[in-house]
Amino acid sequence: MKQHLSQGSPVVIGMMVGGSFMQEMEGQDLWQPTERDYQMPGFGGHAMCVIGYDDFKFGQEGGFQIMNSWGSDWGKNGVAWVRYKDFDFFAKEAYAVYPQGEGVDVKPQRFDLRFGLVAVDAKGMATGTMIPLKHMGGRVFRTTQVVPKGTRFKVQVTNNAECYIYCFGQEVDGSTYVLFPNTPKHSPYCGITGTRVFPKDQSMTVDEVGTRDVMSILVYNQPIDFPAVDKQLKSNGATSMDEKLAAVLGNELVDATQVNYSATDGAFGATCDATRNAVAFVIEVEKR
Repeated sequence: MKQHLSQGSPVVIGMMVGGSFMQEMEGQDLWQPTERDYQMPGFGGHAMCVIGYDDFKFGQEGGFQIMNSWGSDWGKNGVAWVRYKDFDFFAKEAYAVYPQGEGVDVKPQRFDLRFGLVAVDAKGMATGTMIPLKHMGGRVFRTTQVVPKGTRFKVQVTNNAECYIYCFGQEVDGSTYVLFPNTPKHSPYCGITGTRVFPKDQSMTVDEVGTRDVMSILVYNQPIDFPAVDKQLKSNGATSMDEKLAAVLGNELVDATQVNYSATDGAFGATCDATRNAVAFVIEVEKR
């Protein structure tokens, strides 16, 4: 949320409200929930907009600034602060708002991306521990050590320009499938520069079949018909994922010789001029 707010993008939230959040907030700059509020008797969901944050608004404790829709009498002219800990307790949903309407379609002049495979814990939360990889040449990266089967992970990405990210997997028999976005609620769009992990509410898993998992990360400067791309990958006769991508995408891909691929400190990435529409990575996970 902070990344979106710092880039000037508001965040729409769904929050449980009631009790002292109602009439008692008239003229108040800060909502301070009562003990009864934490039990949420008679509370209901309500949509509002987060418009700012301050990590030190209340000394060593920060909070989010919220704009309500109940008129200027609520809070201070319709706006009030909620401490982080209270926001975490009462807020249930948050959605970034991206720019809408007509505008100039300006594609980035460079690709500058950093990725990492981040291990997750039993609750599906990213631990911050990277699965280290080494650059094997071209678009291909491989784990530096064998990864236990059943290991769960998410993909962490840092982007410096808006882009669209797609992930495809490859089975032992060579067939491909979509890893991300794998449901309609997931979006490939990364419109705000910063760092995020995906998929947010799911994890990828090193499966039990064979001794190597293969996946690709495809970064585009525009949206694509990724089910159609997957269909072409499936029907292509090439053996490796790298060869399939080159055959299917052709001149859409920046040539691997023109990309500065790197792998350091557990992360991997690429920088290059955006002479074409996409950059690809092929990840090989050795497993036992």
